[in-house]
Amino acid sequence: MRSRKSIIALLTTTATLAMLFGTAPNPVNASNNASNVASKQVKKHYVIKNTPKLSKWGYILNVNSSALPIFVGRSNYRKLLNNPYFKGAKSISSKKLKNVKFKVVKVMVFKNVNGTPEYFVTSKDHKYNVWTPNAGLQYCDIQSKSLQKVINPLKRIKKRDFERLNSKTPEKDTVSGRKRIAKNKYDFNLAVKAAEKLKRKQRRFVLSFLQQMKQDDGIRDLMQEKQDNILLWTIN
Repeated sequence: MRSRKSIIALLTTTATLAMLFGTAPNPVNASNNASNVASKQVKKHYVIKNTPKLSKWGYILNVNSSALPIFVGRSNYRKLLNNPYFKGAKSISSKKLKNVKFKVVKVMVFKNVNGTPEYFVTSKDHKYNVWTPNAGLQYCDIQSKSLQKVINPLKRIKKRDFERLNSKTPEKDTVSGRKRIAKNKYDFNLAVKAAEKLKRKQRRFVLSFLQQMKQDDGIRDLMQEKQDNILLWTIN
């Protein structure tokens, strides 16, 4: 079940795209030249970057949001690569795709307007392509029984942090705050121990992002936005 943060991320992105489209032409049967003009008019609102840190893991993601149309056709890959507002003629719901894995290729960061980053993901043969916030993505092996021993402690950390955010009393360095962090550290260590028992490729992947979580101070505050931690996308 999707968390409130994931739903908010998708709705925020939808609102942002609506705002951007509101400032650009919306031609019917437009020519390539008109499409390029529209693209230039909205380009000042975003920056598209490569994602070597994420791309190196290859095809390990599923698109898990039926609200996002996945465009079908290899020709769409180049068109979407640097133009997130291109709309392919044919699309498909993620619910209808079985055993299709995606790779992160690009990230789009918005400027001057509110909006969560979006990621351009593609299938191995480039037949399926979509721009989506991380709330629409999921690590492909998340449902495996062995990985649940890693995910469940992280979910407990997330639950504590979510309760802290909804608390009327600021936590700061109170006794309850120190207890929360101590419990988070305990659960984090459980997740690491479980990750060390995973098979080689999966172990390398999970431990890498757990280490990143520790470096990003995610043990203290898991709820802060993690733009480049695929493992944490999965539990958001």
